[in-house]
Order: sequence, then structure tokens, then C-alpha cells
Amino acid sequence: MTIDTKHQVLYAIYAEYQKDIPDMDRITSRSLGIDNQAFIVALMKLQNEGYIQGVIWIPPDTMAIQKIRAVKRDNLFMTGKGVKYVEAQAGIEESSPSTEKIKQLGKRLGIFGLDLLKSFILSQIT
Repeated sequence: MTIDTKHQVLYAIYAEYQKDIPDMDRITSRSLGIDNQAFIVALMKLQNEGYIQGVIWIPPDTMAIQKIRAVKRDNLFMTGKGVKYVEAQAGIEESSPSTEKIKQLGKRLGIFGLDLLKSFILSQIT
């Protein structure tokens, strides 16, 4: 299981996605304890790799973090490719119930000492 910044953001998005009514606005650099620029770059990478969709950069024609003035995440959502990737990384059974998927991911992250991310992910269980 990979635990770099990009993957931490992806795992948080996956946990939120598992909820009946996801609220992707809950996923912020602050809630994850990640530097804001690193968070934005992680979103850029994840969208470029096809794991998430719906993020808009302003201005839209740049990928240079220094030139980005705003990031619109109103339509942020996880793709099927992203779901499959996280489940493969974390050894999560595709047929498991959503709450069990979140618990399994939290348990795996706890092994790596990512307590803040683990707490955020486990808070998604309602």
C-alpha cells in the first residue's frame, strides 16, 4: 500500500465516496493535515491519472502550481478506475458493504502510522 500525499488524498476521497450521500467538500488540505499546495498537486495528479474527475483549475490551461489561482471541486467524484485501484491497494473485497470497506481501509492505514488520515476515514462511517 502506497502512502504518499497523492494516495492519502485518494484514500480520503474513496472513504467519502463509500457514503450513501458523499460530501467531497469535507476533504480539504486542513482535514487531512496536508500542505495546501501539495493537496492541489495531488488532485491534479489524481485527475490526470483518471482516478477522480470534476476538478477545475483556474486558469484552466495551466498545470503549474505557482500559476493556479483557484481550484473548483464542486463536481469532484471518484471514477470506477479509482475505486478499483484503492480496493486493490488496500486488499478490500469489492463485494464488501461500504462500512466494512471504510473499516478495512482505516485498519490498513493505521498499520502505516497515518493516524490523522485513519481518524478522518473512520469518521466517514455513519
